[in-house]
Amino acid sequence: MKLDNRYESDIQTLRDLYNTAEADLKNVGRTQDALIVTGINQCRYVGQHLLRALVSMDDENIRDNLDAAKKHAQRAIYDINDSAIQFYLRQIDDLRIRHFPTVDFASVVPNYSSVIETLAEARRLVEITGDAVEYREKYYNDVREAVASLRQAHDILFEHKPDLVRAVKEENGKKMLTWISIGVTALSALVFVLMRTL
Repeated sequence: MKLDNRYESDIQTLRDLYNTAEADLKNVGRTQDALIVTGINQCRYVGQHLLRALVSMDDENIRDNLDAAKKHAQRAIYDINDSAIQFYLRQIDDLRIRHFPTVDFASVVPNYSSVIETLAEARRLVEITGDAVEYREKYYNDVREAVASLRQAHDILFEHKPDLVRAVKEENGKKMLTWISIGVTALSALVFVLMRTL
């Protein structure tokens, strides 16, 4: 059965949302080398509601199912991109906090302040629950844009990983010189005291 022309706009919107969700699912899945189950489930729900709309003869039921399918497609886009945001935040925090906790990133990574702004904006977005968003479509687009910005921030930081390693080596070298200086000073003081007592 084919829905009549009254639903053409709804179907086109649903198709576009579904295609976006599917593209995001592939991109994020490749990045994380994982399936995004929540996004896949939302896409399944889109299909269920679309089938219910296709077999229904009741206009109100058709509209309700098309609206539900649209919401599930939007939620799929959000869930998939939320997963990508969480992935990039973990990767970036792991690099900053676990691997290079003592490095002053601002002195090594050009435009590091923009990376920090990107992280803050992404964290702000994922703290907002999707159901509480007044302008759902804009919010879902903002989440997709946050993924692109985080991917760029991630790439910038990881491009500078050799520079970060070099900074750690320099820092360790300075610490070593400091300890050697302290050791030499302490040894000199000990020799001086011993010489005076003899």
